[in-house]
Amino acid sequence: MSLENVDQEMLEAFISEMTEILELLDDGLIALEKSPEDGELLNQIFRSVHNIKGASGIMGFEALIRVTHEAENVLNRLRKGDIHLTPEIMDVILEATNLVKLQVGDIKNGELKEREIGETIERLAAINTATAALVVSETETMGEDGPETVATVELPPAESVPVAEPAVTPARSEESVPVTRNVPATVAKPPAPPRPRQLEAKEPLTDNTTVRVDVKRLDDLMDQVGELVLERNRMMQLNQDRQQNRDEQLNFNEEFGKLTKRMSFVTSELQMQVLKMRMIPVGNVFKKFPRIVRSMSRDLQKEVDLQIVGEETELDRSVVDEIGDPLIHLIRNALDHGLESPEERLAAGKTRCGTLVLSALHEGNQIVISIKDDGRGIDTDRVSRKAIEKGLISEEQLAGMSQRDIFDLIFLPGFSTKDVTSDLSGRGVGMDVVKTNIKKLNGLIDIRSDKGRGSEFILRLPLTLAIIQSLLVEVEAEVYCIPLSSVLETLRVDQRQFHTIGGQEVFRLRDRVMPLVRLQRIFQVQQVREHDDICYVVVVGSADKRVGLVVTRLVGQQEVAIKSLGNYLVNIPSIAGSTILGDGRVALIVDPIAMCDFIK
Repeated sequence: MSLENVDQEMLEAFISEMTEILELLDDGLIALEKSPEDGELLNQIFRSVHNIKGASGIMGFEALIRVTHEAENVLNRLRKGDIHLTPEIMDVILEATNLVKLQVGDIKNGELKEREIGETIERLAAINTATAALVVSETETMGEDGPETVATVELPPAESVPVAEPAVTPARSEESVPVTRNVPATVAKPPAPPRPRQLEAKEPLTDNTTVRVDVKRLDDLMDQVGELVLERNRMMQLNQDRQQNRDEQLNFNEEFGKLTKRMSFVTSELQMQVLKMRMIPVGNVFKKFPRIVRSMSRDLQKEVDLQIVGEETELDRSVVDEIGDPLIHLIRNALDHGLESPEERLAAGKTRCGTLVLSALHEGNQIVISIKDDGRGIDTDRVSRKAIEKGLISEEQLAGMSQRDIFDLIFLPGFSTKDVTSDLSGRGVGMDVVKTNIKKLNGLIDIRSDKGRGSEFILRLPLTLAIIQSLLVEVEAEVYCIPLSSVLETLRVDQRQFHTIGGQEVFRLRDRVMPLVRLQRIFQVQQVREHDDICYVVVVGSADKRVGLVVTRLVGQQEVAIKSLGNYLVNIPSIAGSTILGDGRVALIVDPIAMCDFIK
């Protein structure tokens, strides 16, 4: 079906409205499954589905109308108490919701595809007519007042349903929803019921080219631009008076000093407002995880309580777009490797239900995202043994490794502690993807684990990739910028403490041996100063690696705007870009990722 003849203004309004409703609907359905007695939440979900149906009717999208009509009927029966919410019924509702997502995504892409909706509609209709025509068999169950006759209703098989990552649920041939005659319907739960295939839609509604901006922020931006115009006029007048010497009593130095401070303040405020306009809540990424956790936990037959903290924390859109995949892999890792089965948890003196906490917060000029579980923790013996079996490290290398070094082994390509490959893990990919994506963002990964009590993966990411806080350093007479988000600490060191091991220059930093990289050698800077035993070491980190950069002098911290090197110089190793200093000189920005890659 072509959308060429549809009113484009109405179509844009429809897509915008559907995007908002579907974002809230996912969260609402997962919350409803945890609190099925929440009548107000159920009413809100019912109204949301009703609004989708109404808007689809206005636009003439028949497939959407049919799906949402049957889903609305199921929700209405839940509201009236005719049936009780069960995981099986929720599976069908979520399946219908994903069909709506896919169809709205098609509409946004400019084409309304013919999708198979008959199976989902049949399953919804089977729930809606469970007490009437679809009675297949009768069994007797023992109730409080004696035997009760239970009518079992078979839902149509779920086949040929398109599945997108991260859905990995196997297909099933049939599902039954038992209903008790003359009493509110209930669902009999078999010992190991197969589940309907989950229809997991990718996020087709996310537009990476636009950002919604609060009108208040636009007003603030306009105010700051007005202040900047006033200061510009003052600067022009001051320059004109200076040139024409109109006012002999004019204290140019004093007035220029005041103007400089005022311009600095206004520019900082203006910069902050522009950055805020690019900021979006990290909750835009977090919102899809309840569905993912629900699906995975049922596949693994584990009970998981997902807690999300700090979803209102904001960061730059460019960063948000890159952290989705790493977080999915970390959540998979926590569910599959970290959390135990209910039986294992009870045997270990824990509750049946494991806890997974996903949190975000601002810390200085960084955002810190944590994925924490109360599972079995990382078994360093098992990790090191698997790494040796796969040939990733040798016995000699293991002997000199700290606990943190062993933790870092899980980021190696091809590493997995799984003996059998499954749909969720075992292929040796996942954590390597996490490392790669975090390195692209100049971020850091930290691992904390206590065997038997749980693990925590901490991501430290820059708030924005356009303007950065940097540490200015001198290498002989050249000035370089090192992104402050990658700087862990700075040290004043006597070079006589340096040693060479296997051709690699190192020095001892507390309880670990720190490899060193001399920027003078990397950038081939000519020596213009006399040799001095005293130098400075800037310890930087990228993902799971740490390295010390040897420099001549520390200049100080400065906020810099990243400038491109152009097409001719774009692929220079170890350089992430350039900036212009206050004195007009061009300073190169060091790439901490490349520096860490010098250390094998």
